[in-house]
Amino acid sequence: SSLLAQSNTEGPPAELLRKMRRHAALCLAFATAQGKVYFSETFGSGWESRWTSSEWKKSDGTQGTWKLSAGKWFSDETEDQGIQTAEDSRFFGLSAGFESFSNAGKDLIIQYQAKYEKDIECGGGYVKIGPKLSEPTTFGDPTPYNIM
Repeated sequence: SSLLAQSNTEGPPAELLRKMRRHAALCLAFATAQGKVYFSETFGSGWESRWTSSEWKKSDGTQGTWKLSAGKWFSDETEDQGIQTAEDSRFFGLSAGFESFSNAGKDLIIQYQAKYEKDIECGGGYVKIGPKLSEPTTFGDPTPYNIM
């Protein structure tokens, strides 16, 4: 890539060059911050077909269900939708598969966002990254993982 500029005699060339350097530095920083996205989910339309709800606790009656919601606090109700637990004091599990990959020699960033709207006495959430599940409905506490 090349960065070319032309200045006329009416403007200060030093100021133009300073702005160009800052712009070029920002472009370079942006380019180096780019990485490969292996999996991304915004829980938009059709999310139920991409995810499998766990039935790990169904037999003992403590399995919870998920619903799509923007929650109590949002800026744009449609854009801010995500999944929400539909009942209190239940076990919840959800899994989605993705292609295997290697990050050998590279950093791996895993990010998720949770918004807790209730005061909870005991609970929380976590993400497990692991081998492909032969039966995704069995996803739960005993499921093997590589990263948690």
